[in-house]
Amino acid sequence: MKQEIIKKAQNVLHTRKRQAEREFEEKMSPLYADEEFVNVNKQLTKLMIENAKKEINGEKKDEAAEKTFQTQIEKLKEKHGLKDVKVSYACKLCKDNGFKNGEMCQCLKKEISKVLLEDSGFSNLESFEEGMKKCGSLQPHYALMQKWCQSDFKKNLIYLAGPTGVGKTYLLRCMANELIERGKVVKIVTAYQMNQDFKEFSRTFNEEILNRYIDIEILFIDDLGTEPLFKNVTLEHLYLIINERKMKKLPTIITSNLDMDDLKNRYDERITSRIADRESSITTYLEGEDKRLQKR
Repeated sequence: MKQEIIKKAQNVLHTRKRQAEREFEEKMSPLYADEEFVNVNKQLTKLMIENAKKEINGEKKDEAAEKTFQTQIEKLKEKHGLKDVKVSYACKLCKDNGFKNGEMCQCLKKEISKVLLEDSGFSNLESFEEGMKKCGSLQPHYALMQKWCQSDFKKNLIYLAGPTGVGKTYLLRCMANELIERGKVVKIVTAYQMNQDFKEFSRTFNEEILNRYIDIEILFIDDLGTEPLFKNVTLEHLYLIINERKMKKLPTIITSNLDMDDLKNRYDERITSRIADRESSITTYLEGEDKRLQKR
C-alpha cells in the first residue's frame, strides 16, 4: 500500500487527536489558572523526575510523597468541577494515534478505507439495515452476504451475478460498509478502472500497480465483464490477481452480469475455475427486474 495513503489517513487521526486535546485544555483552563495547582503540579513533576532517576539507579522511590501530591491535585480538580474531565479521544483503543502495541488500530484501517473509497468514486456506502428494507425478494442473498462479512472468510471469493439493475452494486456497498465497520481495509474498483491499470502496468512494468490489487486486505471488483479485453493484458493480469489473492487467502468480491457459462466464454477456463471453486468460493445469482427502470 502506498505510504501517502497511510499518511493521509494518519493526518485525519492526528487532526482529530489535536482537536480533542485542545478541547480538553480549554475545559481545564480554570485549573491551570489556579496558582495552588500550578505549584503542586510543579512539585509533582520534579518529584516524578527524581523518582525516575532513583529507579534507574536501583534506589527506592518516594511513592508516598508522589501519592500525596496526586491526592492534592485530585482535590483541586474537584474544587473546580473538573474531577472527571478527560480527553475525549474518538478511539479509546489507541487514543487517536493509529497504532496500539505496534499494530495498526481499527480506526486507522477505517480511515485508510475511506481514502481508498474516495479515490475510487465509491465513497457513498450503504448499511445492511437499510438494504434489508429495500431488497425485497433478494433478502436471502443479503442475509447470506451479511453473515459472510461477519465470518472468518474461509470462503475467500464471492461472485455476485445477475442482470443489470437488480441491485448487485448496492449489495456490494452494504458489504463494504459492514467490513469497514469491522476494521478491515477495503478497496473497491470497477472492472474498467482495473483494466486500465493493467494496461498501464503493461506499459510501465511498475509492480506497485498490481500490488495494490494483490495485497489489499479486501478487494471488491464491480461489473466484471463490462471492460474491454486487451490482448495479452486483461486475461493474464486478471488471473494473476485472482489466483494470488486465493493463494494468500485474501477476500475478493466480484459483481458481474455474467453467469458461469458467459464467464467461461468471455474469459477462459483458468479464471472461471478459480472463481467457481466450491471449496473456497461462494457464487450466487441475484434474479429480478431492473430497479432503475422501475423507478422511472
